[in-house]
Parts: sequence; structure tokens; C-alpha cells
Amino acid sequence: MDEQCRLTDLVPMRLGSYLLILIVGAGIIAGLEGLYHIMPLLAPLTSDGRVAAFDLDGEGSLAVWFSSMTLALAALSAMLVYSVRRHRRDDYHGRYRVWVWAALAFLLMSLDETASLHEGFKEMMTWLTGNRVFGDGSIWWVAAYFFALGVIGTRLVADMRECGLSTLAMLAVALCYVVAVAAQLGLILPESGARGVMLEEGAEMLGNLLLVLAMLLHARHVVLDAEGFLPARGADRDADGYVYDAGDGGWSALDGGDILVHPPRSSRTPARAIVAPLPVVEEITAPLSRKLTKQEKKALRFRLEQERRRREER
Repeated sequence: MDEQCRLTDLVPMRLGSYLLILIVGAGIIAGLEGLYHIMPLLAPLTSDGRVAAFDLDGEGSLAVWFSSMTLALAALSAMLVYSVRRHRRDDYHGRYRVWVWAALAFLLMSLDETASLHEGFKEMMTWLTGNRVFGDGSIWWVAAYFFALGVIGTRLVADMRECGLSTLAMLAVALCYVVAVAAQLGLILPESGARGVMLEEGAEMLGNLLLVLAMLLHARHVVLDAEGFLPARGADRDADGYVYDAGDGGWSALDGGDILVHPPRSSRTPARAIVAPLPVVEEITAPLSRKLTKQEKKALRFRLEQERRRREER
């Protein structure tokens, strides 16, 4: 079991992988848009004049499946960020909990894609108030989404600001969703028929794709931060007067004593060396060929405890 992959190993570490995901996803979106564009040519071959799998504005289409899958992947990626992010020692206010809310919101959006919950919410609010307010009443679900996603998205961006790429991707997601909603309400390309549908659904699918990339990019950031491959944000002091450096992943004494450095458990070479102003007492590193077994980890912990006790006795 010690040789099995961890969940964090599923996060791509090379930036080229994200570019590839973006290109492949954009190609799929372009293909779905093209199939919808040529759907009228296939109408004479069908009984109802449409191909359900190619209809961007219909239920049970390939576009709906693509959006639902990307949103589900975004929810999974958000939970992966939460599983690592919640262990950061300098988050005194527990801001990491926003990732759970984000995952739930993305999962609800994925369910909405397949079950059209927003349509039911629109009709319910119209029945309760007796007023559609604007157009066909879509403004009801737009307002609900705007409030919920606005609050969660603002908190997410505030927590993601340390990673420029993921923050930029989140801003692009917001722009795509704004374009999709404007097309839905008829504020862009009104009465344009197929072109308006292609703009709305294309912007929505692109926003969902960018959302997955934003979540994965930030997952990459928090994994690298936890492994000590990013510059330190600052120090965190414990009750015994030791300082924890989040970047170096080690503890140091402030009173001029020894430093105990715990390098990250990773086979990759850090981008920067761990520099300590005081002598290093012990260092735990795993061989490049394999990870430490449980017995080896236990033996190392025992040696460190024995060394600590000897220092205290002196």
C-alpha cells in the first residue's frame, strides 16, 4: 500500500498539461458547436426535424453531458484542494472551509445541467410571486445563481490570490458566465435564433472548462506549497517557542538553539534549497527510487525522539 499513488498524484504538475487540457477542451466545444450548426442539414433525415444529441439547447445532448462532467470534475478538484489546504498552519480563521462550499456549489451546478433545476426554480418563483419580472422569468434563477456564486466566488478568489494563474482563470470563468447569462436574457444577439444559442452555450461550456482548469491549477499550487517548493509566506510559532516555516516545511528555534528541518516527502528536487542559519540536527529524506515504508518512517521518528531527549538532557 505504501507504493500506491495518492490523490494528489493525480494533479498535473507540468504547465504544459494544462495547455493541452485547454486545447482539447476547446476543440470539443468547437466540435459540438459545429454539430449544432449542421443539424438543420440532417433534419430531413429525422422524424422530428432535430438531432437530440447535437441540440445545444436541448436536454440529454452531448453539450449537456460535457458541461455536467466538467462541473463534476471541478467539484472533485475543489475537494482535493480542501484536503490539502486545510492543513496549512497559518490559516487561523479557517478560510479553507470555503472550498467545501465551492465543491457543493459545483456539484449542484452539475446536477442542474442534467435535471434543469433552474427551470423548475424559475416556474416556482413565477407561481409564488405571480410575476416573471423580465422576459420568460429566467431572471429568477439568474439572481439566485448570481448571489450564491458571487459570495462563494469572491471568497475563492480571495483565497486563490497567491496563485496568479488560477486567479486569472477564475476571472475568465466569471466573464464567460456573464456572456452566457446576457445571451440567455437576450441582451446579446436578441432574436438571433441559432447564433444566440451557440453564443450562450459556447460561453457556458468554455466557462465550465476554465473552472476545471482554475481548480486544478490551484490544486497544483497548494500541493507544491505543502511539499515546500514555493517561497515561504511567513513563520508560525508554536507554544514551545519554535517557528514553522510553511515554505521550508521545518521547525526552528528562536533562542539560538538547534534547528530541526523536515523536508517534504517528494521524489522531485526542490526549486530552491532549504537554508538554515543554525546547524541541522536531523533530516528525513526518502530515496529517489521509492518512498519510505511505514517501518522506516517509524524508525526515523524513534531516532528523532531519542535525539530530542538527549538534547533536552544536555
